[in-house]
Amino acid sequence: MWQIAKKSNGLQDSELVSKTRKASEKISENIYIVANDPSLAFYRIQEHVRKVIQPILDKRLEVIHLQNNLQGHCYDMEYSVGAIRGIENSEEFFRNIQELIKTSIFLKQQLKFS
Repeated sequence: MWQIAKKSNGLQDSELVSKTRKASEKISENIYIVANDPSLAFYRIQEHVRKVIQPILDKRLEVIHLQNNLQGHCYDMEYSVGAIRGIENSEEFFRNIQELIKTSIFLKQQLKFS
């Protein structure tokens, strides 16, 4: 198949033919890999997406559920903070109530001993 004449440096025909075949096989293999590599890459990507999509969707649903829970807890905290601020503002009312109770106890005692 391959007929190559002898070189002047003494290389034999069979050695030259085998080296030429190896080189052409490597070139052919590289061309085949380059030609088919994009399709193999897309196949790997598709395979990866197919394996990962369900866990990602599960995590997304979990995050949505946690977000809803967190939002409810935030509303509860805001309500609690408002209630505490209301209690802080009612300090004057409690003092008035305390004074009225003291006055009523004093008046009761006066009525009892009079």
